[in-house]
Amino acid sequence: MNIKIIGIILLLVVLVIFAIQNTTTVPIKFLVWEFQTTSVISILVSFLIGLVTGWLISWIGPKKKKSPAPTL
Repeated sequence: MNIKIIGIILLLVVLVIFAIQNTTTVPIKFLVWEFQTTSVISILVSFLIGLVTGWLISWIGPKKKKSPAPTL
C-alpha cells in the first residue's frame, strides 16, 4: 500500500476514536445565543473556523512578486 493511503487511514481511525470518546454534551454560549452540542462537534467547528480564517488571511494578504528566472 502507498504510504499516503496508510497515513490517511491512520488519521481516520484516530478521528473515529476521538469522536467516540468525546460524546458528552456541552453548553455553548455566544453573545445572546445558547445551545448544547457534543464536545467533538464543537471542537470540529472551532477547527474549521480557524482553518477558514487562516486560509482567508493568506489569500487576502500581500502577494509576493515573482522574480524572473535568471538567465545564463
